[in-house]
Amino acid sequence: MTAPDRRLRPGRAGRRRHRSDGQVCSIRSNGNFHEKTQIDSGVLSADTTLVMLTIGGNDARFDNKIQTCVIEGCPSEASMKADIDNAVSDTRTVLEQIHQKAPNASIHLMGYPLLFSRTEACSTLVSASQRNILNDMAEYFEDKQRELATSMSADGVRYRSPQSAFEGKRICDPTEGINGIVAGPNGDGDFHHGDDNTQLCWWFTGDTCLSRESYHPNKTGTTAYAQAFMTAGPTAAATPEDQ
Repeated sequence: MTAPDRRLRPGRAGRRRHRSDGQVCSIRSNGNFHEKTQIDSGVLSADTTLVMLTIGGNDARFDNKIQTCVIEGCPSEASMKADIDNAVSDTRTVLEQIHQKAPNASIHLMGYPLLFSRTEACSTLVSASQRNILNDMAEYFEDKQRELATSMSADGVRYRSPQSAFEGKRICDPTEGINGIVAGPNGDGDFHHGDDNTQLCWWFTGDTCLSRESYHPNKTGTTAYAQAFMTAGPTAAATPEDQ
């Protein structure tokens, strides 16, 4: 989860914007580290004109799905789609609450890129067939998020797909914008032996665990996200593809 961006956008004095990513719990209720909820943090009001967020990936348990694929084989398609459907349902509630707090805001729901290249082969703990399964589920997730945004267009919700911006930048591509496995902990907020996520430490020896940075965008990836958002432009007219 990132801290709220309180800066004024250049050339648009008086407008407020807010960017967020994380789990539903960190936006609606106590966050991962018991921080104040983002919706109740004070950054959303009638003066807010732009909100951009990514949400749902953790709630759809993609980290758990990757782990399960490696340990015992990927879960059934039905169970993975059920998790995604539940995450999208929870996202609707979050977007409704954001609209209530910021009724004049354009709300941009950013999707998630496919994690793995569809064209490049490489050696990872996740097999080629498992990478295809996870990519298929990411496409299903995108379809459901797009449908959600379209159904809430009257509330100012628009969908932004990052797929084009991440072409050639996925795991296994020559320039990776998404981390593969990263060893941690890298800071106090990362996974440690002895905490509630010790299952993420079994791949490593000693005090090393799977870092939260694994399977998340790196610097190249965050630049790609910015490109995906700004290509159409936050003030551009909505099109069916945008929605």
